[in-house]
Amino acid sequence: MRKAFRETFKARSQMTLSASSLKLILASGAALVMLAGAPALGQELGAMQSQTGPRLDFPAGLASDGRAVYVSSSRNNTVSAIDVNSKSLSVIAGKLFEQGSNDGTGDAARFSSPDGMTIVGQDLYLCDTNNSDIRKINIASRVVSTVAGTANIAGTEDGTGSAAHFNLPTQIATDGKSLYIADSGNSSIRRIELSDMKVKTIAGQSGTQGKVEGGPAKSQFNGPRGIAVDSKFIYVADTGNGVIRKIDISSLETSTLAGTGEAGDADGPGDKAQFNNPGALCTDGTALYVLDADNHSVRKINLANNEVSKVTLVNGHIGSGCALSSDGKQLYFSDTTENSVEVVDTVAGSFSTLYPPGQ
Repeated sequence: MRKAFRETFKARSQMTLSASSLKLILASGAALVMLAGAPALGQELGAMQSQTGPRLDFPAGLASDGRAVYVSSSRNNTVSAIDVNSKSLSVIAGKLFEQGSNDGTGDAARFSSPDGMTIVGQDLYLCDTNNSDIRKINIASRVVSTVAGTANIAGTEDGTGSAAHFNLPTQIATDGKSLYIADSGNSSIRRIELSDMKVKTIAGQSGTQGKVEGGPAKSQFNGPRGIAVDSKFIYVADTGNGVIRKIDISSLETSTLAGTGEAGDADGPGDKAQFNNPGALCTDGTALYVLDADNHSVRKINLANNEVSKVTLVNGHIGSGCALSSDGKQLYFSDTTENSVEVVDTVAGSFSTLYPPGQ
């Protein structure tokens, strides 16, 4: 499992999106790549790495504090901020095309295929996927630190700090008290209590894939790649099973919220709806939004009745980033074809580009 995930993320970090160089099938920010014309691919990579200045490069995780949308560029290993008013982009941590695991300030820090992010106060928490650890970026100071896990050492252990281990974590969410992590390579859901930073597995059996409901000792997932939380439930895109699950925060009981498990795009009641490679999630507590990658659509689950509907279809390939504005009227998602961040009106279903401006 770990080898398969690593090969996928390695491919994601190395490829370009030129139709003349490759054919690809995108899967919620991951890709199966068939190379055709390696010399051309090498030339394009060389040209890309010779470019200077901030830019998005295979944008993945997103988070927003109302003033800026933060973006992890999984291929150039940086974290950037897009000012929502000026639409200007600035790198806040990492150095273009420099891979590593160093803590530090700003461009002294290093990442390896960074992905999902969430914000608590002035701190941005990040899944540093290929390092298999969880990082923290103070937005004001740009100081980067590792809060859980050890770079390049995968595992299943719970604990505090470097005693805990993850296996290719992809997405992260918070309710202000805890961080919840989709530990994709372990097919489990992890929790970090913000009060003491202890890591605990709360759902799924690490290293075992399956689709089983029940409590922490029984529930099983299959490569979960999306996570969101409200005051009562943790919502999980159980990507390998093609369904959306929920975990009761109080009892830690897991159940299926929507999806039959068969690939498709059917809307309707939760137990009749279908998804095709569901990935990133975000919620305002009333609706749960699902980036349904292989259906090229943004879906909505009404949390009052579990009814599933389509918000909009999208032109490009949906990445692994999903974030809402504070009023829930705008949804941001990453587009890996255009290397852009798009904005969807959650009521009208129309969308436009946040960055690059004018695209």
